[in-house]
Amino acid sequence: MTKVVDNFLPEQEFFKIQEIICSNNFPFYYNDHITDEDDPIDYYYFIHLFFINNEPNSNYYNLWKSFLKKIECRALIRIKGNMYTGSKKKIIHRPHKDYDYPHKGCLFYMNDNNGATYFKDKKVLPKANRAVFFKPHELHSSSVCTNQKRRITINFNYF
Repeated sequence: MTKVVDNFLPEQEFFKIQEIICSNNFPFYYNDHITDEDDPIDYYYFIHLFFINNEPNSNYYNLWKSFLKKIECRALIRIKGNMYTGSKKKIIHRPHKDYDYPHKGCLFYMNDNNGATYFKDKKVLPKANRAVFFKPHELHSSSVCTNQKRRITINFNYF
């Protein structure tokens, strides 16, 4: 079941994180596919891996310390920032699973836009400081936005 929580972080804490991640200086890196290597040419995005392979992978990892406590994370699998560029045409990406085994997931939206996330039981629109708890081992889809220059989310996979 998918659970949506608005105003997840205290306002000051959220604005501090948002200011860093949404700045022109934050490093997002090009990834030429979203779901798999057979993706169409317009399926690309930019990522930032905060945590992967059982260790921090970024100087920005500490931004998420209190967030991890709040979601009651016992063991972390991955923290990945996603930035999709805006488009004139609506694109819903193919459904995918983050990992095949049962675990917990939280998608955290950094900005308001109309690039929805599609889950088995609902569609969720991005809203700054909104957290969505879901089962990332079940099929879900991202999309690009058409009303902003970018759609930024942070994806947490954990136990």
